Formats: sequence, structure tokens, C-alpha cells
Amino acid sequence: MRGGSSGYSFYKAVIALTSCFIVTSCGSQQVINKIKMVQTAGYDMAGERVKCSIIFANYKEKGKTNLQLIETESDSDFDMIPRLNTKTNKAIQYGQMGMVLYGKNFAEQGLGPVLESFYRDARISGRVQLGVSEMDASEMLAVANKSQETLYLMNMIEQNMKSGNLPQMNFKTHLFNFYGEGRDFFLPYFIFERDDIKIDGLALFKDDKFVTKVGNREAFILKLLTENSRNGSLLMPLKGSKSRPHDYVLMKSVTSKVNYKFISMEPVPSIFIQLKLKVAVKDIPDWLHLSSKEEFSLFEQQLGEYIKEEVDDFISLCKSKKVDPIGFGDFIRSRSKSWNEKDFQSSYPLLKTKIKIDLAIVQSGVGQL
Repeated sequence: MRGGSSGYSFYKAVIALTSCFIVTSCGSQQVINKIKMVQTAGYDMAGERVKCSIIFANYKEKGKTNLQLIETESDSDFDMIPRLNTKTNKAIQYGQMGMVLYGKNFAEQGLGPVLESFYRDARISGRVQLGVSEMDASEMLAVANKSQETLYLMNMIEQNMKSGNLPQMNFKTHLFNFYGEGRDFFLPYFIFERDDIKIDGLALFKDDKFVTKVGNREAFILKLLTENSRNGSLLMPLKGSKSRPHDYVLMKSVTSKVNYKFISMEPVPSIFIQLKLKVAVKDIPDWLHLSSKEEFSLFEQQLGEYIKEEVDDFISLCKSKKVDPIGFGDFIRSRSKSWNEKDFQSSYPLLKTKIKIDLAIVQSGVGQL
């Protein structure tokens, strides 16, 4: 149960997060070869019980580590550390944990209790990444462990935030979205494809429960709508008298800026969205000639209209699922004295959005983007 819409719970989260630290600093220093530092943790449902899996580092010679995976089950997720400690010869510590992965079956039951437990623990860093796995988290961790790369899944998320389609996120932003009124949180969604781990979009939540999954295209649209960003790409089918069935152009964001304007609260909430984009395009087919200013402008217009359609479709999906990862409710709350969460939730599926896309191509051609 979410139980966190009250301001008091939110401020507790903020206070807890501001005190986060990693136990490798001063204070009660511990000899690194006498403890086991958890790198990644996973949670699954095992029938009516909870299964917890952890990857930790065994430190050998200087600069060398060996990763090991262990797991345990319990009736509750609150006693996992004591149970895991019974399977090791050294005490388990969370000070270097960078990733927590939830199996889809666990996420459907609700993440609230685990999130609340983590934010109360000052050893948990605000940089920790969270994710949802289509398969059991324990199975995904077993695959990740074969890489023998410390924080493999966390590094995948951070690389895709920096150069790919994922919006910026970490434990702090997840808590803000979870406890804040008028917004819902989202997590990266992992699948297993052709013997490889893949980030396949985002898991969208209502309160603390997994509702639906969207792909990397929608993740890019959410990135455009929630931050002034760089990078991220979208493959657009080309339509024209000379186009062929498999003619596409790859459009990559160079810079983007989004602005919102509150229009009205009655009869239904209404918002104006302006999205300014500078993009690079790649692999333009030979039949598409952009030598004249008119042709180039027409092509820019076509790209902008396609982005607008994608934004409209994503917002419609969110409204149909009654999830608000964009934070429309929070935006209206900040602009309207008459806002309350219950009324907004009932009117959210009727929310009206007017969207304007200002798109400019700053680079085009066949070179690598």
C-alpha cells in the first residue's frame, strides 16, 4: 500500500535521502576483506513467500574480485539480511549496492514496503538504480553474474540514460515520484533476448504496483516530456509517392526542451505542451531529395508531425491505464488552488493536451550518429 501521499511521509523520505552515505568513508570503517559488499539485489515472489537474491564481491588480491550469487526465501522481505548472513562466512553490507531488480511477479504485488525499508536505511545511496525484470529477478541476476562485471545492470541503465532513450532516474527521483502527489513512478524494464540481457523500455506503476510495460520508443517520448535532454533516437517510417515498404529514417535528438502551460481546470483539466527539438537524421533514401529549402522544410514538418503523433499516442496510453509518469497532476496542482488528488484522478482520463512541436534538423546524411 502506498500510504505516502501525505506530506509527512514525503518529508521523511527527503530527510532520509539527504543523510545517505556509502560506508567506505570515515566513521565505523571496516576491513574490506572481512565483509561481503552487496552489488545487486533481486526480489521475487516464490508462491506466497518472498525470494531475495544478491550478488556480492569476494575481494581476493588487490584490484581483483570474484562475484558470487546467493539467494534465500522468507515469509517477509524484512529478515532477508539475517537469512543471507547464515549462508556466508563474512558479514553482508549494503554500502556499495548500486542496483535492485524486482521480478515482474513481485512488482505486481507492490514495491511499497521494500521502498520504505530502503529509504529508512542510511546505508542505501541515493544513486541506487531500480528495475523490473520480465523473468524472475534471480534468473536475470544469474545471467548478469556471468559477466563478472561489478554493477553490470546498473551500468546498463546509466549508459542508456546518457546516450539512449531512458529518462534520467535514480533512487531519489523514484522516491520523489512515488511519494509526490499527482505523479507516478516508472522503472527500466529488462528482458532476456537471444542470450543477452536487454533494456526493453519502462515499467509503469500506479501507486506501488506494476501496471503496464512500454517500449523504448515510448521511453524516448517520456524522456522528451520530462526533461531537457540530449540523445535518444526514434526510427520513423517514410511516406511518399516514391517510398518503399522498408524505407525508414533514424532521427536522433541533439537537444530538446519542453515547456508546459496550464490552460484551464474546467470543465476538464487542459494543458498546453511546447516541445522544441534539434535532431540529426541518418540514412536518408536516395529518392528523398532535400536540396531545396522547400523540400527540407517539408521534411522537417513531417518529422515534427510524427513526433506529435507519438506524443499523443503515449499520453492516450497513460490516460487509458490511469498512470501519470509525466506528472500532469503535479503540474496542475502547482497552478490551481482548487486541485485535489481524488478529483484529478477521476478527471485524468479526460485530460486535454494541446501539443506544439518545433523541430529543426541540424545534421543530416549517412554518417554514424
